[in-house]
Amino acid sequence: MLKSLLADNGRHVIVHSRFFMVGVAMLILSLHWAFVLYVHSTYLKEFVSEKIIGGLFVAGSGLTVLAFLYIAPILRRFGNYKLTLGLAATEFCVLIGMGFINIPLVAILLFILHQAIVPLLLFNLDVFIENITTTEERTGTKRGIVLTLMSLATALAPLGTGFLLGNSDNFSSIYFLSAACMIPFIGVVGYFFKGYPDARIPSVRIWEGIRSFWSDTDLRYVFCAHFLLQLFFTWMVIYVPLYLATVVGFEWDSIGIILFIALFAYVLFEYPIGRVADLYIGEKEMMAIGFLVLAISTCWIAFIGTPILIPWIVTLFLTRVGASFVETTTESYFFKHTKGADANIVGLFRITRPLAIVVGALLGSITLLFVEFPSMFIALGLTMILGIVFSFLIEDTK
Repeated sequence: MLKSLLADNGRHVIVHSRFFMVGVAMLILSLHWAFVLYVHSTYLKEFVSEKIIGGLFVAGSGLTVLAFLYIAPILRRFGNYKLTLGLAATEFCVLIGMGFINIPLVAILLFILHQAIVPLLLFNLDVFIENITTTEERTGTKRGIVLTLMSLATALAPLGTGFLLGNSDNFSSIYFLSAACMIPFIGVVGYFFKGYPDARIPSVRIWEGIRSFWSDTDLRYVFCAHFLLQLFFTWMVIYVPLYLATVVGFEWDSIGIILFIALFAYVLFEYPIGRVADLYIGEKEMMAIGFLVLAISTCWIAFIGTPILIPWIVTLFLTRVGASFVETTTESYFFKHTKGADANIVGLFRITRPLAIVVGALLGSITLLFVEFPSMFIALGLTMILGIVFSFLIEDTK
């Protein structure tokens, strides 16, 4: 009996250790991703016009969607460990190339590849987490911890980006810094997850997968809610930095401060929201509140026209308060209804991000053909009202 108890305790320690290291890997990946996240549109403006930028985001996300459709056989062929390391090494080379190369076609192709790789790396880490997590009761808490770590890196990175750039448009140093983050990421994954067994991954049958989640009304509506959130993220990433830099007239050091304070909302709220969802009221009400805050604050962006820090900081902070409620509750709700071997369903859930980029970038480009920048934020805010409807249609977990 003592031997069995020691074995159970040993497995418990290993599980928590690996969960912690996945958190570290996600922290590094988020830092890597966030360093360049908000400069992409301005970087691409050196090679193409503003109207084409959305199309490049569409191409990268389309490649991601294609990869997700075949993720199960890819995982079976290479294993999650080798696939993660291979993608990370490729990402390192891609970002080094983006920092060095000024040939438009090559730079554009590298950007598209970068756009495709990052969501796949996030998916790989999700598979690790789902294999490690053995009970569902604390899913919201654990997801809240992971999201808080990622949000901390995401908030700090734009501050560093703004500090490095200042009033310059030379983005090479930022892409080199982002590439450097892949080195410790590869080290963490390579050391702590070598030999870690993969879950049995079922064959991908995309239409069966769609029918499966669509027949489950709760999963269907949480998919729709998550898609709306990713649509919001798409417009924020592509069009807000471009708007602040080219229309409002902020320098990058000021943009970095605005984004840092705004994104810090995730650090403050996501872990407590996960705890509350697990222990008290579930996800439904907080998801609806998040969408309400998102709708109001996003619309308000259209009414700020001056390059004064405080109004922008307050407004963009409130958008991220709403987004933090929605992100944590949709992630928690979804992963309470899935298991580690559900790569098919998890893959479909992760497709919502690149699919939202495809839809969001296309809609943004089309919108800019007919209206000025401010009006597009009113349209986005009104769209977020749909999320309130989806929130009330799901069955709560409490």
